[in-house]
Amino acid sequence: MAAGESWREPDRRFVVSGPASPRDLRDLMGRPFFGLGKTPRVIPIEYETRYAGVSVSAPRGAGIATIWDADVLIWLTGQIVDALNHGLWVSRHVRFTPWRLFRDLGWATGANEYQRLHGALGRLAVTTVATSIRHGADWRNKPFTWISGLRVTQDEGVALTLPDWLMEAACDRSRVLTLDPAYFHLGGGLERWLYRLARRHAGRQKDGWRFDLAHLHARSGSLTRRRDFAAKIRAIALARTVPGYTFRVIYGGKLGVLCAVPTSQSTEGVDNDVKPVVGPAAHNIIGPLAESSSDRWRKSAQPFVYEGEIVLLTYITYIITYYGGDFGLFAPHSAAPMRREKEAREAVADHGAGVP
Repeated sequence: MAAGESWREPDRRFVVSGPASPRDLRDLMGRPFFGLGKTPRVIPIEYETRYAGVSVSAPRGAGIATIWDADVLIWLTGQIVDALNHGLWVSRHVRFTPWRLFRDLGWATGANEYQRLHGALGRLAVTTVATSIRHGADWRNKPFTWISGLRVTQDEGVALTLPDWLMEAACDRSRVLTLDPAYFHLGGGLERWLYRLARRHAGRQKDGWRFDLAHLHARSGSLTRRRDFAAKIRAIALARTVPGYTFRVIYGGKLGVLCAVPTSQSTEGVDNDVKPVVGPAAHNIIGPLAESSSDRWRKSAQPFVYEGEIVLLTYITYIITYYGGDFGLFAPHSAAPMRREKEAREAVADHGAGVP
């Protein structure tokens, strides 16, 4: 069995023992899989377009995993990818010491960080996710949690099991991107979300990418009003706090269009250059200039039962090395070309076009 398929072996355990460059999944970048506030969100997330659907909820009294909690998944993805790069076998049953995660992500090692990790693991364990991405038409019948079988002990550290959905993507190198280490020092949830969005779509393309702000509001899952959301985006663009990218808002759509252009100020290089596959007529625009997504919110209908028991874990010890152009808006066209442009932009927005 190839190393990339080794995680399917049920009797294997994967023990993290070395540093790794954190990596993110393309499927998670730019869609509302996590809450953007530091206070855990209790209102479920419902996002659905013609090409992608995402539903996220947590039991009453708990909170949805935040974009800061996602650092744990990003770090684990990096560990898996680097192990595969060294030809080693991996497993979705993982074990690690908190110290290793703290060191790789630049956290301190005090009591506050242990409490932060404990809270993050708890929310990841009870957050229920359903998505049409790689799950087909009956995706709502295939829910999963970010982690399961969670066990934390003083002697053995953290033991948990990752979902098949995440492992399948982590073991496919075309679905993974490294992140600038400065990402983990961003203090705002929206700043973090914008970086991941730009990293996925703009990559290192000289001309960058463009996003309609009204559409970004839906894609972010933000609970703020559209105009307040647009104001926050403008403030972030002016502050220039997002590493590796320059943002600016230009005229277009209902709220404006956000331009994301890569800079040479990234604190560390990133791999997997992103190249466009849509012709120049599409102008790399994502949003209602393509089609506004429906953005529906509703309360969770069923409680989620969390079981804190882990089954077989397997050990693998390994060594790892650490590691937006200004396009003009469109002039009016006839109905037929406009339809074709609309279809092209829909593909860019939700089918991942423009990302190899």
